[in-house]
Amino acid sequence: MVTVSAFKDGFTALRANPILLVAGLLVGAGSQLQYVDRLIESPFLSAGMSLAWLIVFPFVIGGFIGTARAAIDGADASFTHFFTAARTHYLRLLLASVLFVLLVFGTAIGLGFIGFVLGIGSMALAAINEMAAFVAGVISLLIWLMSILVVMMFVQFYDTAIVIENKSVTDAFRRSVWIVRSNLKSVAGFSLAWVVLMNVFFIPEYLIQMTISDAGPAEVLPIDLGIPIAFLLPLGIALSAIGFAYFYTVYTAYYMRLIAVSPAVPETT
Repeated sequence: MVTVSAFKDGFTALRANPILLVAGLLVGAGSQLQYVDRLIESPFLSAGMSLAWLIVFPFVIGGFIGTARAAIDGADASFTHFFTAARTHYLRLLLASVLFVLLVFGTAIGLGFIGFVLGIGSMALAAINEMAAFVAGVISLLIWLMSILVVMMFVQFYDTAIVIENKSVTDAFRRSVWIVRSNLKSVAGFSLAWVVLMNVFFIPEYLIQMTISDAGPAEVLPIDLGIPIAFLLPLGIALSAIGFAYFYTVYTAYYMRLIAVSPAVPETT
């Protein structure tokens, strides 16, 4: 089974190549930059660091996928390989990341507008049957959310297509869609397992979000855990590093296994 084999590949590659943990640490630390203003009380510095991270992330992910590929293939997964892969694919990954965000937000806004129109109808329905209006609202929300997730699932492999197959930005998205269409059941199962398991490693980060939110953890959880942010922040960085390193190595291994069994994208005429 491709999914199970990919998770095994990820573990084997990570155990043999600790450099992947270093790359994961870069991402783990970067993901915490959004909380820096809570510690130093400088929202402008926090915003600047977060923006810088958004620009740097395509560089890191390109280097990581290239290094993970080398580790999975049993080649030299070194810092030199990391920076070479990162520099080679950075511009395309940056442009593709912007396009990915535009696709997701465009889908969310477009479907949100449709939902707004349907919401007006639900208000009219509420005058007749409140329960029916509530059910219609919930169904509309679920359709909106599922549609966004489907779009994300079909275009998710744009980065691996760029790094592993050296695709252009547009070809990377075409390749991702084609790969998912050709392996829909497998990709759906893998994506669900990957997201659920990876989010386990981000529990400290979610606790940080609750700690620094206006609501506070006590209003979200039945009890106040009383865990200080000074403890949660380094824990979040450490677990994010391990989680990113392992699950993105699995992600890379899964894509490599998929392209080995998937047909090429048909040429457009």
